[in-house]
Amino acid sequence: MIAEFLTWVRFLVFRKKHSELDDELRFHLEQSIAAKVAAGVSPSDARRQSMIEFGGIETTREQCDRERPGWWAGIISQDARYAVRSILAHRWFSAAIVATLALGIGLNTMVFTLVNAVLLKPYPVPNGDRLVSIAGRNLSSDDRSLPFSYPDFQDYKAQASSFEFFEAVTAQPGVLSEPGNPPDQYQLVRATSRIFSMVQAKAFLGRTFLPADAQPGSAPVVVIGYNVWQERYASLPGVIGRQVHVNGQPANIIGVMPKGFRFPDNVDLWMPLLPILDLAKRDSRTLWGYGILKSGVTLQRAGAELDGIAGRIASQFPADKGLGMSVLTFQQRVNGGPIRIVFLLMLAAVGFVLLIACADVANMMLSRSLNRQREMSIRTALGASRWRIVRQLLIESVFLSTLGGILGLGLAASGIYWFDLATSTIRPTWILFTMNYTVFGYFAALCILSGLLFGILPALRSSKINVVDVLKEGTHNITGHRGAWLSSALVVFQFALTLVLLTGAGIFVRSLLDRLAVNPFVPADQITTARLHLTEDRYKDNEARIHFYDQLLPRLRSIAGVSHAAIASGAPGMGSADEQIELEHVPISNPAERPWISFVAQSPGYFDTIHLPLQQGRDFNQTDGASNHEAAVLTRAAAARFWPGENPIGRRFRLFDDKNKPGPWITVIGISANMVQELQGRDHKPLLFVPYRQEGWDNMALVVESAADPLQAMRKTVQSLDNELPLNEPLRLKDAIAEQLWFLRVFGEVFLAFALVAMLMASVGIYAVIAHATGSRTREIGVRVALGASRRNILFLVMRRGLWQIGCGLALGLIAAFPLTHLMASLPNGSLSSDPSVIFVVAFTLATVGVFACWLPARRATGLDPIRAIRYE
Repeated sequence: MIAEFLTWVRFLVFRKKHSELDDELRFHLEQSIAAKVAAGVSPSDARRQSMIEFGGIETTREQCDRERPGWWAGIISQDARYAVRSILAHRWFSAAIVATLALGIGLNTMVFTLVNAVLLKPYPVPNGDRLVSIAGRNLSSDDRSLPFSYPDFQDYKAQASSFEFFEAVTAQPGVLSEPGNPPDQYQLVRATSRIFSMVQAKAFLGRTFLPADAQPGSAPVVVIGYNVWQERYASLPGVIGRQVHVNGQPANIIGVMPKGFRFPDNVDLWMPLLPILDLAKRDSRTLWGYGILKSGVTLQRAGAELDGIAGRIASQFPADKGLGMSVLTFQQRVNGGPIRIVFLLMLAAVGFVLLIACADVANMMLSRSLNRQREMSIRTALGASRWRIVRQLLIESVFLSTLGGILGLGLAASGIYWFDLATSTIRPTWILFTMNYTVFGYFAALCILSGLLFGILPALRSSKINVVDVLKEGTHNITGHRGAWLSSALVVFQFALTLVLLTGAGIFVRSLLDRLAVNPFVPADQITTARLHLTEDRYKDNEARIHFYDQLLPRLRSIAGVSHAAIASGAPGMGSADEQIELEHVPISNPAERPWISFVAQSPGYFDTIHLPLQQGRDFNQTDGASNHEAAVLTRAAAARFWPGENPIGRRFRLFDDKNKPGPWITVIGISANMVQELQGRDHKPLLFVPYRQEGWDNMALVVESAADPLQAMRKTVQSLDNELPLNEPLRLKDAIAEQLWFLRVFGEVFLAFALVAMLMASVGIYAVIAHATGSRTREIGVRVALGASRRNILFLVMRRGLWQIGCGLALGLIAAFPLTHLMASLPNGSLSSDPSVIFVVAFTLATVGVFACWLPARRATGLDPIRAIRYE
């Protein structure tokens, strides 16, 4: 106790002495060392003698700290207080660093929040980490996204031992209708009876399925989603027990699910899965599986078990030959493939932004460290070790990065809110972009690691100084070369990463502009589209469907303000069907060698509605498409593909369905201008048009041209023929195209924002380096001007270093940018451009911005007054 008391007393005495005399002693110590060195005493002897005279202030101070109980915390506390004083003493410099880091850390936190929600967080149900998606796979092509049949499901469920639950669903559109309430179409799944028990979901009102509901002959029942109950039934509690029609068949509402529950993927209606009609056939593959793994069972083990069962089934039933099973996590199934790659690219992009920000700040810290060399030399002369100085500077850097991170949280929250709004209509409802402990842990790690990353090099540079040179000659003569190579390397690094980011953004923007520029003849802002789904139970055959369309078309064309109206299997740019084609007199026996073609089924008048010019032949008439009157109109590109250099009018071909069954021979009656029907790909198949009578599809699009919005009149017209038939996806064509291109629009804006921030940082970085280098050469420039150097010579002298850095950075960036174009061209459905001209446009733009940033300080240098410059210190 006595020894500890004496330690405290000694510590307090020395601390008091230091606090009272610190400033005065430092001043006199500096003067003493400088005087001794000037008098010819060696630097080491001068320092030792002065330290003896003045009591070794820093050494004594640290020794006292070490003798204090809990001395390490005391030293860190002391360094922290010093860091705060240093930050406050250089407010504008600190503010610039904090703002730069706020952009880097804020963008990283925002993107990691998105990545965490899309790729990392399990589905928000109990045991969500063990929830898996089960699908068939083709053993020859390793396609892991094939549906399976109900008999196969029964075999897998009976024989598999890796699952606590194994359930199946099949999805289809569901038209909900009842007397006095207009019909609406929703997403319907038919599911096995324990689907709700698997995810431990209970009904908000009523009940969910019982095993008896899935028995053949049981009364049809339906469970509705909270949004259906709220929007269609105005949250009426008495909805339970109400009889409705689902796809024309009666059913009783037995339950309402809680708000937000739409398992498995944005579902609105749930009905029991009954093994009736085609569903009971082994070759009728329409089911998707979901399960909960038993505790301790891995995905690999469960997949291997199902593959073994699939092999045994295939040996008994030829229809299953070559099929296996795949087990993936729910996240992997829903958000795997291209979406996963895009989000990881986003994370890499903001990682580049943070590295550029750290390089920018490191350059700023290097510039400031050169101005703090006298301070560091005095601390070294007072006995501070190199580790003490490095530790002090790193604590200051971490403080700055933490302040930048706190400010960046606001930026992250704003970015998350924007992305949430931009994707609200197309993302699964269970994906919630919220911050959790994982995100805040990532944020804290970013703050600390960023401070260490940009602070370590300046700290090491500042702590390695020549005390004699600094005290004897000052900083001017030694700062010209210290850190120059490091600053140059950081600028090169910034420009290389910025070029890569701008290339990624340029690919997205170029791809979006290319897609929006297709089909310029289509008046997308005056065309309204909506889809009709004619259910099989109400429209049992092709004749019934054609009869309905024949009645509907004249009524659509008679709507006030409508100039043209037609029906088609897909509106312009909204997709098409694909089948194999065989030309007459050119037989191909091997199905794998037959070419593919895209086609659109349409009514007469479709070409006038979308303003697609016919270049040869004629349009369809009312008899085309009937038996023995099969006809087609090909685009110019399709005709050149199959009959190059020949007149295609009168030529014949036939199509093969998905079961390799040939259709009737079809005669070419016309050639149209080229049109892009599929916006999501680059490699477009040849396109042709056939009459709707020839195909008789049950799912067609209404295409109506009108300056005013005809949607209400269209809905009334349809329901005048069938009051249980809703209009689905009603949109102006320009809005439908924008929704189709959401991927390019949203991610293009995101990557462009990242790239512009990176370019701003890189430009500011090279400007700061050139400006600082120019300032350190003020006297030299003044001498050159006094000796007659021209403005052009001074301009080149100052800009030469910056131009060299820009050139090296662009060269390194180009090396990385070319592989990036090939990677992004594989995302999704090949919708991204791989045109290398994007890289060169981006490189030219970045070079122009960089040269301008170099020119600004160079221009200022050409206006220096030589007399003032020569006197500058």
